Parts: sequence; C-alpha cells; structure tokens
Amino acid sequence: MEQLFLINIELFARAGGGGSGGSSGGSGGGAGGGLAMIGFIPAYIIGSQLRKRLGREGIPFVAANIIGFSLVAATFVLIAKNWIGIIIALGAVAGMSTGLYELYNKIKQSKLVRDKLQRASAADPVWSESRLINHAKQIFLRYQKDWSKQNSKAVKAYTTEYYAYHAGLLIYTLQLMKRTNRMSNINISDVEVVDMLDSADDSQDTVTIGFSASAKDLLIDNSTGETLFTDNSQFTEYWRFRRHGNDWLLDGIDQATANPAMYNAQIDQFARQNNYCYSADMGWLFIPKRGQLFGGAQFGVSDINNHVVGLYNESLLVQLYTYQRANDVSSVVIAQINVPKEYGQIIVRRKKKLRFGGIRGLEKVEMEWGQFNKQYEVYASNTDQAVSFELLNPTYMEQLVALGFEVSIEVVDNVIYLYTEERGTDVAIYQTMYDLVQKAFKEMRL
Repeated sequence: MEQLFLINIELFARAGGGGSGGSSGGSGGGAGGGLAMIGFIPAYIIGSQLRKRLGREGIPFVAANIIGFSLVAATFVLIAKNWIGIIIALGAVAGMSTGLYELYNKIKQSKLVRDKLQRASAADPVWSESRLINHAKQIFLRYQKDWSKQNSKAVKAYTTEYYAYHAGLLIYTLQLMKRTNRMSNINISDVEVVDMLDSADDSQDTVTIGFSASAKDLLIDNSTGETLFTDNSQFTEYWRFRRHGNDWLLDGIDQATANPAMYNAQIDQFARQNNYCYSADMGWLFIPKRGQLFGGAQFGVSDINNHVVGLYNESLLVQLYTYQRANDVSSVVIAQINVPKEYGQIIVRRKKKLRFGGIRGLEKVEMEWGQFNKQYEVYASNTDQAVSFELLNPTYMEQLVALGFEVSIEVVDNVIYLYTEERGTDVAIYQTMYDLVQKAFKEMRL
C-alpha cells in the first residue's frame, strides 16, 4: 500500500509531460492510493500557495512551514481515527511537504532509461550520455541568452522548425507587451537524461534532459524600466530534443511547476490544427497590468494555463488561455487579440439584476439599438471611440447573445479581450472563442 501511495504522489507532482520513463504504470493505484490523493491534493495546493505568498526563504518560509504543518496536524486530529483516515492524513502530509518544498521536482534517471541509453550508445555514438549532456548544457545557456535578448533569429539555429515558431511567437508576445524576461547568473546544479526514444531508422529519435538550476529571473516593463517581478528560486525544467542527422535540436521545454492535471491534449491538438502553439503552463509572464479584467492580478500568484498562441493573417497576434485570479479558485477563459487601431478603454458586459453602479473612471454609453441596450451595458473612456468600435454592432452582438454562455468584451487601447466565466477548460469553449475571434477580424475588416 505504501508503494502505491508514493507512485500516485510522484505522478501528481511531476512536471507535465516531461518526466522519466516508467510513470504510466501508476494509474492503477488502488483504493489506498486514491484515498491518499484525497488528502494530498488540497494540502499540495495549500502548501504551494503558502510558499508563493509568504516566501521561499528566511522568516517568511519558516512561517509558511509553521502554518502549513499546523493545518496538517489538525487534519490528523480530525480524521486519523481509522485506517482510512490515516491514509488520507498521510496524503495530506506528503501534499503539504511537496507544496512547500517541491520535493518531487528533483530530476531522476530511471534504471530503464539508463539501460536503454547504454545499449543505444554502444551502437551509435550520437547517444553518448556525456555528449548529450554537454550539448544540452550548451543549448540551455545559449537559449537563456537569446531569450533575454529576444533574438528569435538566433534561436532558429538550434531548434526544430516547430519550436522555433513557438519560441518566436512567445518573444513576439513579449515585444508587443513591451516586456523583457531577463535571465542572468545562471547556475546548473543537476542535469540528467530522463527519457529517450531510439527509433529503428533514427528518424523519430528523441531525448528528454532534466535540468535543476537557479537564475536571476527578471520580468521588466521596457516602457518604464520597472521590474514587474523577480524570481531567484531553484527551478526544474525538462528539455526535449529531436535528432537531426548527428545533431540534436531543441523541440520543447516543460516546466516542473506545471500541474500535470492541467495539460489538455484536445486543446493541444486544436492549437496544432490551426497552426497555433500550445503550452500547458505559462505562469505570469503574459499577465497584463491594465484593465478591469486583470485588476486583481498578482505576479507570482495569478496564473495563465492552457495557453494557445498564433497569428491571424501572419501578423495579428491571437492568444487563448485560462486565467486564474489571485484569490479565486475559478478560471476565466480569454481570447485576446492585438489590432492596429487604439480605442481607449471600453467594457461591454451583460446586464445583471443584482449589479448596481457603473465602472469607476469610465462613462456609460447608450447605443442606438433599443434591444441591445436592454441586454448589454457599455462603458468607455471616450464616447466617440466606443461608437467607432466595429464590434459594437447588432450583427456581432446578436452572435454573443445566441451563445449558450455569457461572453463579455474589454478593450484596452489596441488589445481586445473576449472572455467568459464558463467553468472548465473544454476544447469546445476554446473553439467557440476562436470562432468569435475570426468573426471579430471580419467585422473589423482586418
């Protein structure tokens, strides 16, 4: 039972999709593992939030430990009265520990991978472990430099075509937001081959390298010079490489901080079908600072997940993602588009009976269509700009009304957000929001 319990913990805490071989067998954890997860999951979430809010070092981290394990002690008192309660309580202990310390993010090479690597290298020197690790280290440091300089052209030299496109889109997103993510003082503490595929004809050869490292990670607002967020903590990442002749090209990076349950294969497939790119965990890198929708955003706490990014007509940036507010367990699904024209600030929202008052700093705008005014209310920083906003027309708004769920609109200068409080990250919601984006571009003749 103890073994099954640990397997389930490892699966939950592992990086999303980048872990070592042998993890697929953990799904049959049985009753003991399932009960343990009842205690593990909420304790893990609490521990993670305590670490984020109170800090990761010094007195705040000591305080996080005291609070965290006091909660766990209370769990023991309340439910550890029989074998079922004991298993749940043990799960809570493991969850709190993992949430506070990220114990299970440590990279580890399995015996299976080690044996496969030895056999492959004996037949083909390209699989030499020392060669793979040295190459991965060089690419790891090179990428941090190019990323910090937003040099997407340089990235193409050592990445696959797909990942060069993805990295380029992410860099382009930062540029449009007038931000720089600067990485410096990089120190690699551990590196290991954690997964591999040695195909018969070498055409599908892949290898995953795990890195434990630290760095001075700064998110900077280029327009003001303000440092929006600083992170100096240790991190773990899993870098995927694909064979190209006798070379290895970077094909993707998975964050160990990603919740494994967050990855959505259907949304990933949806992105690829539309020539877009998908990331399960995007953190706080692209969280805007302006607007009503992001008024409660906190770097390091608020979170963007299931991030899809691509281009419309090869130039207009489109993003779809779920946004987790700082103090809210629910998520908002957002479709975000950048357009050439600026409209100031505009908010279009459905009328609600229990909603009173307007929006501070914005003027209420009465549109010329009576039916629309019965269902929606519009607020803007400039009435003329609101009237000229192309989406405020009966045709487009009727499409919003006809949906089975509520969609609101917020405009901040040249960025348009279509968003819904609809629960879950169903690919059908993403498809509907994407269709609204396509229709919006047509209405705006872009």
